[in-house]
Formats: sequence, C-alpha cells, structure tokens
Amino acid sequence: MTAYSFDRLVVCDSAAIAQLLIANNFHFENNCAILSITGYPQSIFDITMQMLRRNPDLKVYALHDCNSQGIGLIHNLRTNANWFLNSNIVIIDIGLTPRQIIATKRGIFIQSSPESAQVAKQLPEEVRQSLSAEELAWLESGKFVELESCTPQRIIKVLQKGITGNLNLESDDSSLLLVGDTGNDMYIVQSFG
Repeated sequence: MTAYSFDRLVVCDSAAIAQLLIANNFHFENNCAILSITGYPQSIFDITMQMLRRNPDLKVYALHDCNSQGIGLIHNLRTNANWFLNSNIVIIDIGLTPRQIIATKRGIFIQSSPESAQVAKQLPEEVRQSLSAEELAWLESGKFVELESCTPQRIIKVLQKGITGNLNLESDDSSLLLVGDTGNDMYIVQSFG
C-alpha cells in the first residue's frame, strides 16, 4: 500500500474541515488525500505523508479560514519539516483570503477579536509581503472569517472547482471568490489577462 500515492493533497487549517471533507467522501470522489495542519487523521498521518513525499508531481491545495493562522498556512507548509521543507512541491491557496472577503462586501459572517489582531501583527515577514496594505489592515483590525460560516456544500464546491482544473489556480491563487447573494451560491473568477 505504501507504494501508492495521491497526486493531490488537501491540507486544511482545522481538523473540523478535514473531517467534513472526509465524511462527505471528498477524498474518494476527487482522488486526493485530506489532512489537517494539526495532523488529523492521526492514525494515518505519518504513512500518508511518506506516500505523498515520494510523488514529485504532487499538488497541495491549502484550504483555510481567513485569519492570520490560515493566511500563514502555505508558509507553514513550506517551512515546517513535518510538511514540505526544502521541497519544490506546488502549493496552491484555495482560500479564504482577506482579498476575497474585502471584495465580497456582503453575505459573509465577519467576526473580530483582540486576539486575532495581536496574532496578525506577528505574521512572518514572508507572509506580510504577500498581502496588500488593505489586507494587512483588515487582519490587524482583528477581523476574521471561519470556513465553518459557509455551508458544507459551498466549501465542497469551491474546493472541487479549485482542484479539478476548472480554474487556473497555479497562476492566480486568488482567482476564486465566494460571493453570497441572498442564499444563492455564485462563483466568480477574477482574471486580469
């Protein structure tokens, strides 16, 4: 079994979202491994990582909350020895990002806390450089959006579109925006050429 490997990995910033995807058979339907940054599911984490690291064509999709920890997920995957330190693996941000939330304007449950503001001010410089001044200000004001505020169906649809190649996420990691419009889901591709 360890000779087998997936070509895709979805890394979630919470075990709850990984559980949601696994419970809905997302991994079977999309032929991908699903793990959380916290090591969920623990019973298969180590063996799954061994299998994935052997695949030079692996693509990793990062699915996270719009908060400082979530925004730092890709940086964590690239700089953590438990993940892909010193690797050329393609890592694609599926979101949520402040850019997406700011562009949406409505239909998203935005929360705020002093703790979130404090963590945002401590983001690594590499992460800060990838954000606009508006995004940094949004995070540093303590605002955040949890993926759990979206319906499971919406999360699954966005992730499916991101990994099935319907969007060119490699060249534009922020191209998929979630827009809530009176209960109807609408997906917008942002493309400037």
